[in-house]
Amino acid sequence: MQQSPKITIKEVAEKSGVSAMTVSRVIRNQGHIAEETKKRILQVIEELGYIPLQSARNLSGSFPRVIGIVIPSYEELRKLRQGYEYEYALLMGALNICNQFGYAVTILEIRNANDVKTLIKRIGSRQIGAYIVAAPATEYPGLSKTLKDNAIIFSTISANDPASSDLKVIADERTATYKMARSMIELGHQRFAFVGGSNKQRATKERQKGFTDAIQECKSQKIQYEIYQCGVFFEDGYRQGLHVLRQKNRPTAIQCLTDDIAAGVIAAAQELGIDLPNELSICGFDNFGLARKISPSLTTAHLPAEEMAEMAARQVIRALERKEQDEELVLACDVILRSSVAQAIRKLN
Repeated sequence: MQQSPKITIKEVAEKSGVSAMTVSRVIRNQGHIAEETKKRILQVIEELGYIPLQSARNLSGSFPRVIGIVIPSYEELRKLRQGYEYEYALLMGALNICNQFGYAVTILEIRNANDVKTLIKRIGSRQIGAYIVAAPATEYPGLSKTLKDNAIIFSTISANDPASSDLKVIADERTATYKMARSMIELGHQRFAFVGGSNKQRATKERQKGFTDAIQECKSQKIQYEIYQCGVFFEDGYRQGLHVLRQKNRPTAIQCLTDDIAAGVIAAAQELGIDLPNELSICGFDNFGLARKISPSLTTAHLPAEEMAEMAARQVIRALERKEQDEELVLACDVILRSSVAQAIRKLN
């Protein structure tokens, strides 16, 4: 049966009286869908003549054994020679699992709407079997919706919107940041700052929330704090660090969104003659390697990017092979204690 080019998964969902996600699960034979609902959806699919790309290419019983990792364009970051650690961890994690199961891996960038169309075409032309979409590419406008509308198998890593995909892997960044902030509170710190990020991304929201949760939990201790937004790299942390640390009542403890920002803040503190960690405690997040190389070595939380890519690869491979799986996986972020945190020696006036 020929598929009408006008028919979308959204139309199937509307006529079936269910969500597009439910239709997608029926097509992929995933999740626990009531038999009556499943029959109704399949009947509507037959009536409308809707054959999604994913189903059409699997009718022959085979599919491309290639997994695509979708990342945002990093042209500017590459000019600065920054941003590689995260990409490398994702690639290594996906490669590890794909090699075990006989799949290949390729990386694709999202720069504009034409790139989104290309992702669809690569599925239809049997170049790629499924996608892993890693943050911050998860926030590209319309990307997840387009993939879902075409019933393409994909897993997201750290997506801001949990409903953006059926398959997803996230890290418990909130708990890790909470633990770091709480540890500095227990060491007597009362003036805090959170430095870095923007509210457009899940990492910023979750890490800030863990930080504020820890502080608001200790209302009786007269703790003060400020949140300063900036970029995610060393230069951003350095510039913001100079601004924050030149204030009269500067903080004695700073939680940074990333280790790169923390390194910048440390450089600013050293330039201003602030004794670390005795006069200023600093924590980061990511633990990609920089944290243990700077002085003082940085207390941070380990973002399990490689493990997240492994889990996402398992998800899409199992979906391609029509096997049951967990649709959402949450990984812990271990806190790594190093020498950048110490007992507070300055109290509020």
